[in-house]
Amino acid sequence: MIGTEESSPYCVPDAVRRRLSLSGKPLTPTELEILRWAAEGKTVWEISQIRNTSEATVKFHLRNIYGKLEVTNRVQAMNEAARRGLC
Repeated sequence: MIGTEESSPYCVPDAVRRRLSLSGKPLTPTELEILRWAAEGKTVWEISQIRNTSEATVKFHLRNIYGKLEVTNRVQAMNEAARRGLC
């Protein structure tokens, strides 16, 4: 069908669309806490134990942090957070 998203050569993958929708939004208190633990070198497992939550939940928050800071990994997130004075 012409004009549908499926036939469009400019289809944007869901992961990209989600990241773009997060870009520029402020971090939540939970995201800030997880970012600070990550900055101290804690692993996903350690953060999940500290927060009494699942590793999947910590990873979910980290993905949101990456999207909001417009980065793709932890090292970039730490650098961007430091640049913005977040931790």
